[in-house]
Amino acid sequence: MNAIDERLAHQLHDMVDGEPDSAPPVGALLDRGRRARRRRTTTMVSATCALLALGIGTAATVATMPGTDRPAGTAAQEAPRPAPVSPEMKLVAAVSASENISYRMRLTYTDGGLTYEGAFDPKTTTGYVRAPQDDSVMTELLINGTRYEGGERPQGKLPADKSGPGETYGRYGQYPGTYDRLSLYDDGSGVLGAAAPDPAGLFTALKGANATISENPDGTLHFEYGTQSKDGSTSTAGDVTIDADGRIAKVVLNSTWQSTLKGRLDTGTSAATLELFDYGVEVTVKRPADVVMVKE
Repeated sequence: MNAIDERLAHQLHDMVDGEPDSAPPVGALLDRGRRARRRRTTTMVSATCALLALGIGTAATVATMPGTDRPAGTAAQEAPRPAPVSPEMKLVAAVSASENISYRMRLTYTDGGLTYEGAFDPKTTTGYVRAPQDDSVMTELLINGTRYEGGERPQGKLPADKSGPGETYGRYGQYPGTYDRLSLYDDGSGVLGAAAPDPAGLFTALKGANATISENPDGTLHFEYGTQSKDGSTSTAGDVTIDADGRIAKVVLNSTWQSTLKGRLDTGTSAATLELFDYGVEVTVKRPADVVMVKE
């Protein structure tokens, strides 16, 4: 049994045993508009959490070949066809194949949201992500677990800033401690958050919600689930695309929510697409020259 087979068997054992996992929180994915002097903020839409605590069963069949004493002229018995692979099994295999390997990523929020692009290597906890805005390119760097956040000058003419002279481009704040993920993805408990910085983390998040999973006619995997709180509810549907190497290539998430938190009924929708590609890419990040320590 190779390493992927062993990880897959272990994860299947966890699913069948129903190992408890904390329910992913519902909330904003992350406010990433943090700067030293500029006070603009960009609030990201929540990618609520995900899918499935399902028992997975597989059937093994053994073909019996005819003996040498079979009478002449008797046709050999045809071996039984193997049982079809369930959508749940396909998902577990995909997240296992995507584990502990570097990749590039692109996260896009529709309806006027931001686009984040970067790369990450979970083995070295090194990576970067950038999100262009009109007045700054929000940038996060992770180098052997050390986190830096800052802003770079965007291309084109800068907009007028009424709140002050603005931040110093190229200056980064260094955060104390070490980290195993890019902070863009919150705590990794949501669907998109778990898919990156480690696509295999999707397995854990998907176990945490009572969801249904099926297979679309085009071979992509489809999931649906709902969350409920005292102030509202969210219904979510998504699709997972698997690439030719059996790894996660895309996660598409569409949510409809309603809330009475402000004393009235508010409703809305959100949509996001996470693309993962160039698995195995070398990820190197250079420490910025202008660094100030951040006190937390």
